[in-house]
Amino acid sequence: MTLGAVLMLGGVTGGWGDELSGSVGAGVPSSGGFSWPTLPDEWNWSDLPVRLSASESVSYNSNILALPIGTSTTNGLPQGDFTSTSSYGLSTKANWYGQQFFFDGTFGVIRYLHETGFDSNVYSFSPGVNWTLTSRCAGTLVGAFTKSPSTITEIVGTGINYATETSLTETGKCAISNGYSVVFNSSATKTNNSNPLDAVNNANVEMISAGIEYAKGNGDLTLLATKSDANYGNRGAALNALGLANTVVFHSFNLSYARQINANLSVTGQLGLVGVTNAFTLGLPKTLLPTYSLEASWAITPKVSLAASATRTVAAPTTLIGNAEVSYYTDLSLTYQATPKVTFSATGSAGYSSVAFTPAAAGTMTALVPFLTTTNYYGLTAGVRYAMTPFISAALSASYTERVSEHVITPQDLITVSLDYKPY
Repeated sequence: MTLGAVLMLGGVTGGWGDELSGSVGAGVPSSGGFSWPTLPDEWNWSDLPVRLSASESVSYNSNILALPIGTSTTNGLPQGDFTSTSSYGLSTKANWYGQQFFFDGTFGVIRYLHETGFDSNVYSFSPGVNWTLTSRCAGTLVGAFTKSPSTITEIVGTGINYATETSLTETGKCAISNGYSVVFNSSATKTNNSNPLDAVNNANVEMISAGIEYAKGNGDLTLLATKSDANYGNRGAALNALGLANTVVFHSFNLSYARQINANLSVTGQLGLVGVTNAFTLGLPKTLLPTYSLEASWAITPKVSLAASATRTVAAPTTLIGNAEVSYYTDLSLTYQATPKVTFSATGSAGYSSVAFTPAAAGTMTALVPFLTTTNYYGLTAGVRYAMTPFISAALSASYTERVSEHVITPQDLITVSLDYKPY
């Protein structure tokens, strides 16, 4: 009964945890190879086999339908709208014959004050296993089932879009010797969009990659070759005739390096080439485009930290309509922990996206022209979080995002107040 009460309540005060630390889970023998993780003598709520969480937030979006300046809603409703989001989560893990099985899930609802037709449930469920095979091989197999609203930097055109994604992802690594390992990854992902314009980019993507990793000290060097097949099911004969393919195969080659320079500074860099074909082939694509990324994280003082990144990718399209999308994104984030309970943060970002490997003929369809051009993005975000108790925190954030395409500007202000319960 005591354990059941703890799992249901998730803890109310730290004192309860101290009183129970000697009696919950510790020293329980395993049966049939199955066991919950045992709790150490000095444990906290994150050590419980089942963990609960909850979140409530209210937001105001000044441009809920992502309409350009000079346009208005067609239904007569205000351009700005309030939304409320309630979500509840559960996380657990258990060991079985040397394998660790886990589950992380959240389920919630989004409600609009005016645009009630877009009320929806949202969720994220991730069951999986951290597997080991002998002392040399280990990896993760995880499924993901998600549904979430897209942001202004993730949609094609205007409107409200919910992206639903189902995926199965495997990552694995087998040590060889002297710091060398073989790396093998694969995934299958299905994406559906509720907005008809975004639905043109609905895709089933199968990915497989393999390579070599060399780790020594605080450095890690990895060389990977990857093939991804993107199959678009919503592109009919008319779009095919303009060069928008039903199948696009991405071939990429990446060299990445990660290093923990010291306790306060870490860097990660990546260089690569990506090309596409419209069918499987063992030969190299005729055209290869460069990709790169650079990320750095620096704890300037015990209270101040700085993070920066710059990334250029070539992948399946999300914000434009084409066979592939080239995206560049850079951001700079600053975090200041004023007190043990109060943390301030600020982020600035900029980027652009443009179509690639798409014939010029696609631009002859007038309806597609606005979604084939380069789009620029700019964003500023500031926020503060207050830890009321070890389990409960409140946050306030404000952001401004601007999307610019062919001199058409789409601005959006977003203010969010949230309350989170997370006893771990």
